[in-house]
Amino acid sequence: MSRPATHAGSWYSDDPRLLKSQLLGYLEATGLRGEPGANIIVSPHAGYRYCGKTMAHAYASLDLTNVSRVFIMGPSHHVYFKNKVLVSGFDSLETPLGTLKIDRELGDELITSRHFAEMDPGVDMEEHSIEMQFSMLAQTLQWKNVPLDTVKVVPLMVSHNSKEVDWQIGNVLGKYLGPGTIFIISSDFCHWGRRFGYTGYVGSQDELNDAIAQETEIEMLTSRSKLSHHQLDIWKSIELLDRAAMDVLKLQGDKYDEWKKYLEVTGNTICGARPIALMLAILAQTRDARFQFPAYSQSSHVRDLHDSSVSYGSGFATM
Repeated sequence: MSRPATHAGSWYSDDPRLLKSQLLGYLEATGLRGEPGANIIVSPHAGYRYCGKTMAHAYASLDLTNVSRVFIMGPSHHVYFKNKVLVSGFDSLETPLGTLKIDRELGDELITSRHFAEMDPGVDMEEHSIEMQFSMLAQTLQWKNVPLDTVKVVPLMVSHNSKEVDWQIGNVLGKYLGPGTIFIISSDFCHWGRRFGYTGYVGSQDELNDAIAQETEIEMLTSRSKLSHHQLDIWKSIELLDRAAMDVLKLQGDKYDEWKKYLEVTGNTICGARPIALMLAILAQTRDARFQFPAYSQSSHVRDLHDSSVSYGSGFATM
């Protein structure tokens, strides 16, 4: 059974020629041709017209040497579950640019492991965070002259895990981290505005550093906030918050606890925070990886409480 491209025609074009031209243009414009050893990326998952230019930097950085398997870990936007990872039960993935195979043998093997279960087909088809990676992956493989039928994909949905469970799942998935295997972490960064229930603000880098060091929650702007006393534009504050998250991922060694502390202090609405945490649990038990973020953007520049925005960060890690 093949998973249809349920978001084609709305979140992205269902016309193969238009989609190919769009995504190939984004990839070519990065000027990147792959970083040796870059087999982990963090990629946004909004509509391509919003995040495609940023997203392409992660994909163009990938080292696809002898690639045969791609894990895609995305958050759940529609269902709540905890202490397990959901595995797609489909056999293949339809995209306007071609069909991707799912590694059903590995998926079935994972489902027999503790903390893994099969994803409901309806939940699978409704979720955009994982699907938005499929067409860009297909185009990147074709761009690098890698036949689609030589690569198998493992779509995984991650929700609320305890640290203990992240470590246990990370121990299982860490066995597959190595040459020929790619991990794609699907995540947007800050969702700012009242409609997202988040109005976090810091006035400077020093203020943010102090909050993290002292583990004190940052300010949340309200209608009573006197913005004239806040010298830094809100959109610049948002970037400070997002860059601080990226800085945690750039640290050497075990970054899991620092990541959790950052989230607790800032409350930053990074929708892929849990898949990122799981990736950090994998790396803590396998090998060190250092992240770089070659591209960052915001959907708009927020200047007051009536505005809102979503941030997009594009990163890769080398072993």
